[in-house]
Amino acid sequence: MQESALLRAYLEHEKDLLRFLVSRLGSASLAADIAQDLFLKLHRGESDGVRDSRAYLFSMAANLATDHLRVERRRAEIRADAAEVAWRRTDGLSPERHALGRAELAYMKAEVARLDPRCRRIFYLSRYEGKSQTEIAEILGIGLTTVYKDLKKAMSLLMAARRRFDGQAHDRDG
Repeated sequence: MQESALLRAYLEHEKDLLRFLVSRLGSASLAADIAQDLFLKLHRGESDGVRDSRAYLFSMAANLATDHLRVERRRAEIRADAAEVAWRRTDGLSPERHALGRAELAYMKAEVARLDPRCRRIFYLSRYEGKSQTEIAEILGIGLTTVYKDLKKAMSLLMAARRRFDGQAHDRDG
């Protein structure tokens, strides 16, 4: 198999690419993963019409790093939202707060039961078994994007349910 000009350029500039990615991502192991992804993309793709192979490689590497950081930032937002739903501060446990907490738990359990089975399973594996999205995808034999979207859907629905419950509780108090 003939090596493309981009693959040759990749091999020639691999150390520079890794340094560039480490500076972007702050992690040598993550930079190596992204560089490997870049290598695989180059191995599968066509390279006709590329005038400056080095600039093209660094542009592709920057795009892959940016995509990775965007996905991780969104995952962090989902985890923060999940933490907000899952863990709520309690300032003191009066009988009223205890009763309200039990009512909220029953309400949220009913909302979880309304999720479609796959979405509910993904939520369970994530929140109760502490599985990563990658582990969940492997366990269920589905794509990582499906896990991400179903987890996002579950968290959005549960956050909306929490707001509804809080509104109802406020209406009862007021």
